[in-house]
Amino acid sequence: MLLDDLCITVTKGTTPTTLKRQFVNQGIHFVKAESILDNHSVDFKKLAFIDNETNLILNRSIIQKNDILFTIAGTLGRFAFVEPDLLPANTNQAVAIIRADPIKINPITLYSFFIGGLHSDFYTKNIQQAVQANLSLSTIKSLQIRLPPDKTLEKYSNLIEPLFLRIFLNFDENRRLATLRDTLLPRLMSSELQTLDI
Repeated sequence: MLLDDLCITVTKGTTPTTLKRQFVNQGIHFVKAESILDNHSVDFKKLAFIDNETNLILNRSIIQKNDILFTIAGTLGRFAFVEPDLLPANTNQAVAIIRADPIKINPITLYSFFIGGLHSDFYTKNIQQAVQANLSLSTIKSLQIRLPPDKTLEKYSNLIEPLFLRIFLNFDENRRLATLRDTLLPRLMSSELQTLDI
């Protein structure tokens, strides 16, 4: 079965400036390839921002909960699972949006196949060289996925889903702690805050 057969859509975005739209200081999260880390989390410090009007103009690439984001230009093959804290969000042409059809497959189960490296050899062999290495959407869609029988797939999904949900919660907690650290450390260094001697 092809990846495309398991998805509602596989698409990508557009850089706002090509439509004469500018980035803004705050607003809708805009994911770039460098926003997605090797550990499959999203670095919120590397997000750009667009306004709501630009987001609506770029409606093809509005990101939804449970999407898989996959880098297809520049640094290839990084991916992340979309949790609610990233939303609302959009992306550019360097990032593919893989939106699983939940009637056909649990989105977390599909994500786990990427974690397992199912895609690696196929995509590596089909990289296109231009100004920079990239993968086409047709290549992304044509990834072959062999699924086990329905009952086995259901058991597998039930087993892994709570594990991945815990991983996603850990990503969120790490991000909160990093924000707290970045807020407090300058104040400690400037003696604005004092530590207590116990």
